[in-house]
Amino acid sequence: MSAQLPIIVVGAGTAGCTVVSHLANNTDHPILVLEPGGYGNDDDPQFLNLSDTDLLRTSDDGYVQARAMGGGSAVNGLLLTGDEPEHLHGLTRYAHAQDIGSVGEALLALGGRFSRLWWNGGRWNPGRAVRHLIEENRVSWLPRSVTELLLDGDRVIGVDCNEEPLRAAAVVLCAGAIASPGILLASGAQKLNPMIGVGVQNHPTITAQFSLGAHLPARFDTAVVREWSTSAGGQMLNVGYERVAKNLDGVGALSVSLMNPISRGRVEISSNHMPHADFQYLAADEDLFNMVEGVRDLIRLLVDGKFTDDPESITVEGRPLVDVSAWDDDDMREWLRRSVRGVSHAASSCAQAVDSAGRVLGLDNCWIADASVLTHVPTETPAAPVTMEALRIARNIGESMS
Repeated sequence: MSAQLPIIVVGAGTAGCTVVSHLANNTDHPILVLEPGGYGNDDDPQFLNLSDTDLLRTSDDGYVQARAMGGGSAVNGLLLTGDEPEHLHGLTRYAHAQDIGSVGEALLALGGRFSRLWWNGGRWNPGRAVRHLIEENRVSWLPRSVTELLLDGDRVIGVDCNEEPLRAAAVVLCAGAIASPGILLASGAQKLNPMIGVGVQNHPTITAQFSLGAHLPARFDTAVVREWSTSAGGQMLNVGYERVAKNLDGVGALSVSLMNPISRGRVEISSNHMPHADFQYLAADEDLFNMVEGVRDLIRLLVDGKFTDDPESITVEGRPLVDVSAWDDDDMREWLRRSVRGVSHAASSCAQAVDSAGRVLGLDNCWIADASVLTHVPTETPAAPVTMEALRIARNIGESMS
């Protein structure tokens, strides 16, 4: 293995930046990060909606993923609903009353709580550290998308970026739980490892929107959540949004997500080698039952809470609240199968395709260190578990290549 060849990290999202930062400080190999997006702007604390920026990637099935150094946490107001990871100790804080607006206040009154925040005055951008490493010439960056791996038998020797081959001492896939297996599938690696892309999960979600009228923007677009359990043990999360997009200050939202789904799908590639995920949302009866109860509770919150002065403006996935409220369980189940959406929390698409160190089984010289390798979609917002797993795998890679 030539020490002159770089370790190539594919993707500089939350996971990729964690891997790059660790390897740059713990190996003698040059590091090359391939990330087609630019730097995200974390100076504005409100930057909520990815659809308002060019820093995104939307797959054929509508799944939205950040396309920026630092990932979603560099362009999106990020919640940390679980505990603060040890390696981020002191870099997050809980929101407080001065951070929120009328939507957060309404959700607090209905049993919500302040969430932890990453970023300005408490939020942390993993892209900042990598940007400093690039400026110091300790890491190289190319704005390239990887189409497939370069293989010599079962050994990965580099990557192909739209017919621009790049040789590597090792390749670490951090492109996300759809793109990472997509690259492997486009490379024909499923012949060596049939578990690539199998078992993908996401948090099924239903969102209501409503008019806010004259509305003063809050410091953070989302900082209040509510956690509760259904009668069948479904772990549910409500999130209040002070606006649904940067250019829609007068429209708020309230969502409900099932955080411990059973249903699993798979990632496949289309005829043009583009990856897409069939999440199989609500395929399990338990998930469907929990989401029915979740929507019933969402309706109750919207009726009882002071989210809007215009109740007729409330819609649930585009349907008037009055219509959704009138449905029986059969109607609700039929509508949910058609209407449930996911959030940008895809995970577990390669959990059975890697060993405990993150190496791709059947391939030599290739690791995955993103949400793909989590055994299931986290029961919290996933950024913290993703950074913890990325750091663990980066340590394994550093030790194996030292």
